[in-house]
Amino acid sequence: MKENKFISKYLERLAKTIDNALDNNKEYILNKFVTKYSVKIEDLKKAHGFYLIANAYNGIRKINHKKNINKIWSLEQKEVFKEIYFLRKAIQQEDFNNIGLELKLGIYVNLGNSFSHYGRTINAIKYYDKAIALKFWHKNVVNHPNYFMALINKANALEYYSDLNYDGGHKVYFIKFAYKLYKEALTLFEKNKHIYLSIANEILKRVNFYNKFENIENIEYFETYEIKFSKNEKEYRKWCLSNKLFLNSLNDLGNYDISTYDPLNLPNLITKIDEGFPKTITNFNQIKQEFITFRHLLFEGLHEKTAKYYDKETSITDDYDYNLYDINIEKIKIAFRGFYSIFDKIANFIYKYFIKVKTEKKIDFRNIWLDKNGKINDVFNETKNLALRGLYLISKDLFFNNNDEQSKEFIEVLEPEAQAINDIRNHLEHKFISIKLFNSEFLNNEDRKINFSISQDELEEKTIHLAQLVREAIIYLSFAVNIEEKKKNSIDELRITNPLSVMK
Repeated sequence: MKENKFISKYLERLAKTIDNALDNNKEYILNKFVTKYSVKIEDLKKAHGFYLIANAYNGIRKINHKKNINKIWSLEQKEVFKEIYFLRKAIQQEDFNNIGLELKLGIYVNLGNSFSHYGRTINAIKYYDKAIALKFWHKNVVNHPNYFMALINKANALEYYSDLNYDGGHKVYFIKFAYKLYKEALTLFEKNKHIYLSIANEILKRVNFYNKFENIENIEYFETYEIKFSKNEKEYRKWCLSNKLFLNSLNDLGNYDISTYDPLNLPNLITKIDEGFPKTITNFNQIKQEFITFRHLLFEGLHEKTAKYYDKETSITDDYDYNLYDINIEKIKIAFRGFYSIFDKIANFIYKYFIKVKTEKKIDFRNIWLDKNGKINDVFNETKNLALRGLYLISKDLFFNNNDEQSKEFIEVLEPEAQAINDIRNHLEHKFISIKLFNSEFLNNEDRKINFSISQDELEEKTIHLAQLVREAIIYLSFAVNIEEKKKNSIDELRITNPLSVMK
């Protein structure tokens, strides 16, 4: 108990140091802090400590961007990557569930802000939602400034999402939901004017602007829309909906029946007349169809309980090691490998669309961003494409090869669970993996390490997480193309627009 009090006071002192440096734009103090204290704070394994490190990097980033506004569009922003990494580490700590509301809100909101700044809008919304959802367990959370900021920043993120989206019908609903959040924020402002005065005028401008639009508050159709499904189809679609696995931007607004299909495609493409019909459409179709196939295979693996004729007479020797041998486990494993393989297809799509230079080298989701000198390709730095940046950030979430020079330091990987995902993928693809009936504590036994082992629960959890990551990437890919197509002029160089028709 005394040790915890000492640690708390120590972290409070460091927090004041950071706040003072932030208030006075003292970059050298922040740099000194991350250099001198990061390792010490990490050793404490406290959520508050990781939050402080992230705040210091956030301050360094903002000061650097003020000095050089062009850095905002650079793909390689190490300070942002560090922010995200340490905020995620904060959430992973054992004491996270016991920290105060102010700190928990701050971690969620700041993580959402970092993702929003860089272009992973979908992930940003997820963390704003986590902050807002705290009101269901703590009623007084709505009176906290960080809750107010969660509402405002989520509304901003929804507006960004609307701008990225090529689907005009979907754009409208993102604006409607943003408007709803701004209105809720204004009700909080009336109760706490002294806290929110500095940003209230901007919110009022947004609300007054949206008030001009007819039926801006009406989302009844969206919320009450209902589709009748068979029992089996309903179970499948509800599962996709709740896990946010539909290739449908509306799924990111919530679990509404109106989102229970996969309308995502590419926008209309503008090409030179002599180029013919763009093959990128064919490539995107394949990416989309593969994702939907692996998604259903995962669902079958998770939910199929009835023994099938093709697996009834299988003879398996008892290995006395609590391993699971089941066709549904194999379906999940195939889905995992399939989802992972889509990233390289996305990389090849990006190469053909953005770089367009023939190459013999192997293109994958890790190296697509780099030129022959190992630096970020100027094509990507110069494009100012927010959705493309989101794709790059996802690539930083994947730990590819233990022998790869670029992959040696886990600190360079933003997702703290990236090593586990990579290990599962490598063993599924090239080696052996044992799926255990028991949990990870059981798996820590030395005898279990002869074969790489994970529990069934962990395999299922990691595969769903991977599916969500792939779905996010496919949406950004569509949006990245939309941003580039809007830059083109259909008159220059005798270009034509290729309107897309839906085949099924």
